[in-house]
Amino acid sequence: MEPKKIPQVRASTLQNYLNVARFTGLDPLKILKSNHISLKDLENFDAKLPAISVVKLYEDSATASRRQDFGLLMAESRSFASLGPISLLLRYQPTVRAIVRQVVQNVALLNDINRPQLVDDGQMAMIRMELSPGFALRQTIELAVASACRMYRELMAGAWQPEAIHFRHSSPASLATHRRVLRCPIVFDSDFDGIVCSSVSLDVSNPWADPAMASHAQRFIDMLSSQRPPNSVTEQARQAILLLISSGKATKEKVAENLAVHPRSLQRLLSQEQTNFGELLGAVKRDLALRYLNGSNHSVTDIALLLGYSTISSFTRWFSEEFGKPPAAWRKAGAHEFIEAVTAKAA
Repeated sequence: MEPKKIPQVRASTLQNYLNVARFTGLDPLKILKSNHISLKDLENFDAKLPAISVVKLYEDSATASRRQDFGLLMAESRSFASLGPISLLLRYQPTVRAIVRQVVQNVALLNDINRPQLVDDGQMAMIRMELSPGFALRQTIELAVASACRMYRELMAGAWQPEAIHFRHSSPASLATHRRVLRCPIVFDSDFDGIVCSSVSLDVSNPWADPAMASHAQRFIDMLSSQRPPNSVTEQARQAILLLISSGKATKEKVAENLAVHPRSLQRLLSQEQTNFGELLGAVKRDLALRYLNGSNHSVTDIALLLGYSTISSFTRWFSEEFGKPPAAWRKAGAHEFIEAVTAKAA
């Protein structure tokens, strides 16, 4: 069996970290050191850093500065160019829809932990941010969503505007930074993290569109992408489960249908990657349950429904078997136990 790959992110995600940390009253060198990140790591934007170190750095910074908006401040300070080579490809796409699709296809060039999805019913569209288990913490989620929102606005020279921003976690004490950075309605305690916009807004023309430049950039990105393995079946199935779970339809049959394979083929492909559907579904449920219990104001009954359970008793029984105590008692344990639980998965 191959050794487990350590998820990584581009060092560019820490662009302006030193300035933001100092602005919030922190000693950035001390917090960087405690998370095993050096100043040299910040100098090369194309370098790759362990994702767990970066995610924990954001959480530690927010806690130490008492700024629940730390991730948003980081997003506000980042430039579009920090995306590296993919920024050229995105700049010259014809529409927002094309830009989003390129992000979805090439996000692995930026990080190993975020797999955005575009879901469009013809009226409204969702650009969902789905982070891997162990990495879906408040600061990283808000950084990812806000960065995407600001990027699409910048690329479209203000011609695109979201209808709303959604977060699974609850509202912070102050919304001043959220309102300034996001500039649209914000829905907390939602059932997904991401952006909602009208379907028609995705097809607004990009004033910077240039087919020749886009083609040139595409060839370069294809060369880079060929050096990376494609998304695993496990990752594709996990994304399908996240889409289906709140409707109670996250079954092996429905997930296989979503991936256009037979259920037996899905199980065989997952087995080749040393997992199975039951293990994958359980991992998704555990991750979402902990996130909702710690970060949102959803009642335990609501959380049971969001995880596809028809009764609170069945959810409570499953949760107690998984975590050794009922969900209400676990929620009282607070954020410390939550951080330990989710980061342990990613270590």
